[in-house]
Amino acid sequence: MESEKIYNKRWHILLVISFIQLILMLDATVVNVALPEIGSQLNLNDASLTWVVNAYLISAGALLLLGGKLGDKYGVSRVFKSGLVIFGVFSYTAAMSDGSAMLILSRAGQGIGEALAAANGLAMISLVFPKGEERGKAFAIWASVAGLGSIVGVLLSGVLTEYFSWRWVFGINVPIIAILIIATSVIIPNFPVSNRLKLDVLNAVVLACGITSVSMGVIGSGIESALYLRITAMSLGLLAIIGVIYRCKSVPESMIPQRLLRTSARFYGYAIIAIQASTSGALFYLGVLILQGPLDMSPMEAGLSWLPFCLGFFPGIFLSQYLSQSQSPQRAAAVGLVVSCTGFVLFALAPHQDSYWLGMLPAMLVTSIGFGCVAPIAQSLATSDLSEVDAGAGAGMATTIQQIFQVFGVTTFVVIALHSSMNEETSHIDSLGFSFAFLFCAVLVLLGLILVATKRSSNVINTSALANQ
Repeated sequence: MESEKIYNKRWHILLVISFIQLILMLDATVVNVALPEIGSQLNLNDASLTWVVNAYLISAGALLLLGGKLGDKYGVSRVFKSGLVIFGVFSYTAAMSDGSAMLILSRAGQGIGEALAAANGLAMISLVFPKGEERGKAFAIWASVAGLGSIVGVLLSGVLTEYFSWRWVFGINVPIIAILIIATSVIIPNFPVSNRLKLDVLNAVVLACGITSVSMGVIGSGIESALYLRITAMSLGLLAIIGVIYRCKSVPESMIPQRLLRTSARFYGYAIIAIQASTSGALFYLGVLILQGPLDMSPMEAGLSWLPFCLGFFPGIFLSQYLSQSQSPQRAAAVGLVVSCTGFVLFALAPHQDSYWLGMLPAMLVTSIGFGCVAPIAQSLATSDLSEVDAGAGAGMATTIQQIFQVFGVTTFVVIALHSSMNEETSHIDSLGFSFAFLFCAVLVLLGLILVATKRSSNVINTSALANQ
């Protein structure tokens, strides 16, 4: 009877889950436009400000796979609701922050809530929808609504920051999450649990600490940080990450099943996702600084200025589908990487233009079309040939890689920008620093192009299967 009850309410459950995912995705992007205002009020330089972004991404990325396992062990709906509560509580503390430490810790707490809610929301779709066309339609709706988060995020952030305060960027979550918690309690039932499942908590915690330590080593608390402290932090962080990878090979119920990395197609999918995540993370962070710095835009204007970038994904996706079906997915990925690389070269020139229309806008459009062309191929590769047992872990692995490499992208390219600037002693980035950072992004995308171009499609991409996906 319980399964019949779940089946009958499946579309109501999807509506709630999709709206929650919209809020979670919105919060991942909404902070970007508010960053300059946050830095000004809390007296954070461009280096320290990265932690407002990174704290969220580190905790969300490192704990996402563990969040899925917690749902299997203690109940998907129970862990899902716990994630919402955690996200709402730390949204409130972020809005009330009176200093950088409280804000950064609150962002880390939001990331924990996001990891628990996002992982189990995705799992619930698989549980309540039968296999086949209906489940595919449900995932498509979920992904489409989640994708709207990036568009709504930049627009909402501009409105809230300019007409109210940056604190409302976080505070607006609290009443919405409270309503959604009530809705989930009424609509979403309890699901079966697996009490025998062992949790790999140690690996998740060590991974989060390792990524944090590496990030602190790269960027420090600013460019004035002592070199030996930064080298020590980087070394300890790398050792922690290597230890996690080694331990995953020896622990049966590890956070990262080794079989996920044994397929070459999946490995290359993860590699492309990592490259795109690194460069996109840097792009959003540095782009906001350009719009509200050299171009002197208000938060509202900056939010609206990102709209062409968000919309540019759609023609890129159509181009990807056309090239995959008419030629090959490998050719589609190569074209997307070429277009993305060209876009980053245009971004390198943009800081030297006084006009948004002649500098940033063309770069945004070109880069977003390239991203849209590459993303479906990378996601398809990352989840190709997965068994039903590994489907959730494979999708979670792709998302984890995406969020973790966004952290490394923001951290690394901001340091490049700071140390390439003529006014390095001020801890703020100038036009030359922006240009160097974007050129390094272009080089990284070029490496991805070489990776795709030098591998035979038969070895990496099952072209017919991928085109059908």
